Amino acid sequence: MTVLTLRNFIQVGLGKTGFNKLEKREKSVVVVGAIFLVCFALFHFTVSPLLQARQQTQKALIQKKEDIKKIRQLQEEYRHRQNQAVNIQNRLQKRSPSFTLFSFIEERATKAKVKQQINSMTPSTSEGDGPLQEARVDLKLEKISLPQLVDFLQQIESTDDVVAIKRISIQENSKEEGLLDVVMQIITFTKKS
Repeated sequence: MTVLTLRNFIQVGLGKTGFNKLEKREKSVVVVGAIFLVCFALFHFTVSPLLQARQQTQKALIQKKEDIKKIRQLQEEYRHRQNQAVNIQNRLQKRSPSFTLFSFIEERATKAKVKQQINSMTPSTSEGDGPLQEARVDLKLEKISLPQLVDFLQQIESTDDVVAIKRISIQENSKEEGLLDVVMQIITFTKKS
């Protein structure tokens, strides 16, 4: 279409709608209204969807950054745990092959002079997914003094032998004042057979 035919087409269209018969002021109102409608349509159908898409993209980007941060934290934690496992396995290899947690605790109780306060010792094991299993001894001590307990705890915790106290409960002895009753769970790791 050329400019001349387009102009003729517009003139014919305006004539049929009655736009040419309107006063100058009325024509201005109609033109402003038409411009408003065109602007509204442009905003509603082009600008608004673009802004919404941009906002969704920014939210997705923020979420992805948080996900990457979490993945890096988990990766760092995994490496740390892997190093710990290697460290534990190295210490287990250095430990005597005849090592048992039960005899280790008896020996340390003798050194700390608390063997008489042992009420019960119950050994058990639990298997995990890896190459190691957890060996555990549930130990009950009765009528033990605080200094004796501290000495015994220092004797038991051993990084070289990979022995740790997993759980401990301390209560005052009901019969003798100043003495304690202690229930603890002592653990170590051994290679699966």
